[in-house]
Amino acid sequence: MNRSTLTLIFSFVFLVLVQVMVFNNISLFGYVNPMIYLLFLVIYRFDNDQTLLIFLSFILGFCIDFLSQSGGAHMIASLTIGFLRPLIIRYSFGVTSEIPSTFQNDSRIKNKYLFLTIFILIHHLIYFAIVYFSWNATYLILKNTLLTSVFSLILISLLSRFYKKLNDT
Repeated sequence: MNRSTLTLIFSFVFLVLVQVMVFNNISLFGYVNPMIYLLFLVIYRFDNDQTLLIFLSFILGFCIDFLSQSGGAHMIASLTIGFLRPLIIRYSFGVTSEIPSTFQNDSRIKNKYLFLTIFILIHHLIYFAIVYFSWNATYLILKNTLLTSVFSLILISLLSRFYKKLNDT
């Protein structure tokens, strides 16, 4: 096993445990829980195998659902975002060969935050639509999506900078 594989495995386990033990217990304003486990799908190399990413997205969502007893919403949202990730990358960074190999290696801050924002918004919208699963809860779905996305975006962007500093050493 090389260093990147070990880092990927450690990141997976660490983010699942931190999400379940710490961030699922944070309840800002009574209903906003950040979902930092998405950082794993963000830091996965852009040029790695996408089939493996979809499988890891499934396993990631399954682990979060199993440990937090949330009934499959994380799994469906993670699997969908894992499937849509290449499209979001192409939309955020362009279709040219200028797509970076990793999220951390890109110096274009506007593109990075566009990628993170779209990525998190789509995931959270799917997650809350599955959790509430009612047209009558449209306002609640949109409100929770927006507020949780802002909180998750802030935390994931901070943690991705920390993760980059760990990988640089």
